[in-house]
This record gives sequence, structure tokens and C-alpha cells, in this order.
Amino acid sequence: MAEYEGVDALLAAITDEPLPEGAQDDAEFMAEHGSAVADMALLRERLKGIGDALADRTETAEPEPEPKTVPVRAPRKRTRRPLVLALGTLAATVATAMVVGMGWLIMQAGSGVSSISDDSGSAEKAAGGDSSLSAPGYLACSRLVAEGTVAQVEQVPGAALDRITLDVSRYYKPDKGKDQITFVMDENVDPRLHKGDHVLVGIPLNSASPDIWTTGEKEIAQERTWILDALPDSRDITC
Repeated sequence: MAEYEGVDALLAAITDEPLPEGAQDDAEFMAEHGSAVADMALLRERLKGIGDALADRTETAEPEPEPKTVPVRAPRKRTRRPLVLALGTLAATVATAMVVGMGWLIMQAGSGVSSISDDSGSAEKAAGGDSSLSAPGYLACSRLVAEGTVAQVEQVPGAALDRITLDVSRYYKPDKGKDQITFVMDENVDPRLHKGDHVLVGIPLNSASPDIWTTGEKEIAQERTWILDALPDSRDITC
């Protein structure tokens, strides 16, 4: 497991603690941290789905029919306390299973999470007009920028998310990494990625999902131009 100045990448993602200064320059540490952040996002979505399902089941349950004979003692009203206890136990079980599985997921994810958008032709647009996030500023505050081909799209059970596996053909930031990365995206994004898509993606620091992603050869070529132009200046900017 990667560490930076005594900070464990997985533990930092679980506790959501701030990363030490300079950690973003450690490609291995940031790759593992990004993958762990993605896994935590999946965990939260799954726990929310479990909680909603249990709550709906309790609230919509039909009342028990009254007995035809007079009971010796009137039945007590049902409370929600057993549900709370059951939900807590179930959530703890799922959380334990997810955390144990993170090690395997991190190995599979490699460099972690990523993405860059079809209608986000510039870093300024993606930043909502914030001058601090110019093209070099956007890159300085990005954890990963890369392009490649979508190898697999899997729907995350119990969540409105797609888990994307990308075969990376070129890294921009960091300048190198694993051959394959994974990240999650909302299934309602437009355009939604599909297997075989050529895509250029970028993901911010401490994020589990991309904020911009671009498909189409012409559009990718345009994105590639400003990225290459802005990379040198981005190295002198502190996010």
C-alpha cells in the first residue's frame, strides 16, 4: 500500500482527511488514493440504496390482521427500533466487505479514477469561469488526465453509476501510469460512455469521478492541443 510522509492512501480516502502538501506529485500514491476514493463513493451509494430499500419495506408493509378471538393481552405497537438495529448491522457488514475488497479493487484500478467532457471544450468552461482555473490552473488541480479506449462499462448494482474500465494509450498527468484504469460516472451523464469509445478524460484532485470528458477524434485533438500547451505552465502552479 502506497504511503506519503506516513499517510496511507487507503486510510486517507476512508477518513477523507486532507492530503499532505506535495502528495499530488507522487503518481503511485495518488493512483491508489484515487481508486480508494472511487470505492468509497460506491460504498456510500450501496449503503444508501440498502437503507432506502429497508425503509420503504417497513413503511409500506400492510398491518397485521386483528385476531378473531379476544387476546389475553393487547398486542404492543411495533416500533422501528429493530429496523435501526438491523440496518446498522447490515451497513457494518457491507462496509467491512467493501473495505476488505478495496485492496483487490486498487490493484485492478491501477492509476485510479478519470474523465474530460464532450461539451467542455476548455478548462475555463469546466471551471465555471473561475480565473484561478485557467487551462494551466485546471491541469494543476487535476489528479489525472489521460486518453484511451473504453474496454468495459459495468452498471454498479444498487446505484445509478457506471464503472468504466479504460485502456490507456497516453498519459498527460501524471506522465505515466498503469495500462488500465477505472473510474465511476453517473449513468445519466451526456454523452454516456460505451465500450469501444475513444475518450480523453481528466479528474480533479480528491475526486472519484471525472468532471470533463471528450469523445470524437476531432474534439479530442482540440483538447489535446490546449493540454500540451498548458502542461509546462501548470507545473509552476500550486492548486
